[in-house]
Amino acid sequence: MRHNPIKILLIEDDEDDYIFVKNLLSEASSWKFEIDWLTDYDAGLQSIINDLHDVYLLDYRLGERNGLDLLRDLRRHGVEAPIIFLTGQGGYEIDVEAMHFGAADYLVKAQITADILERSIRYTIERKHSIDELTQHRAHLEEMVRDRTAQLEQANEMLRVEIAERKQLILQLQEALARVKTLSGLLPICAWCKRIRDDKGYWNHVEAYLAEHTEADFTHGICPDCAIQFKDNS
Repeated sequence: MRHNPIKILLIEDDEDDYIFVKNLLSEASSWKFEIDWLTDYDAGLQSIINDLHDVYLLDYRLGERNGLDLLRDLRRHGVEAPIIFLTGQGGYEIDVEAMHFGAADYLVKAQITADILERSIRYTIERKHSIDELTQHRAHLEEMVRDRTAQLEQANEMLRVEIAERKQLILQLQEALARVKTLSGLLPICAWCKRIRDDKGYWNHVEAYLAEHTEADFTHGICPDCAIQFKDNS
């Protein structure tokens, strides 16, 4: 049994129906109810928007307008309220349309008893709690998706930076390779001292020139002819 009373708002333009519903609620055995009553369409709409009650009992006939019009107005305002739709006579089309526009239940006044009304109110409240839990769960999931999306975007950005850096490195390597010179064609070499003239006009020893323009390393020795000549000169 619930200890806190359930706050009910009846939007109904007929006082006899208000007294009828009030008496039914007073007969409830499990829950306690507090009922407020409004007869004006606009006042009822604003009260539902302000979310001041636990459950709303909405009559079909409300002067020049009706309860379906009010349900449509609530949808336009983005309001999902726990509403039980009441009507004086059954009608499948009205039932379907009321449920389509957000009513949690549909009751025909001539068939309502205290037990039926109490069960409908209990179902409407539980339905509202389930919807709220689903909404919170969906919001949590959406937040998780946003966070994961942000992480993926950050990872993608880091990957894009890494790819750009690698492309830059490859370009630098290609430029370095393009600067590597290979010996080909005719070399201007001195017939006397055997020095080679470079592109800037300087004369370099063969070892220095080859070391700069190739990857060759040098070892030094004496050829047989030079060895004989060295001995003769000695």
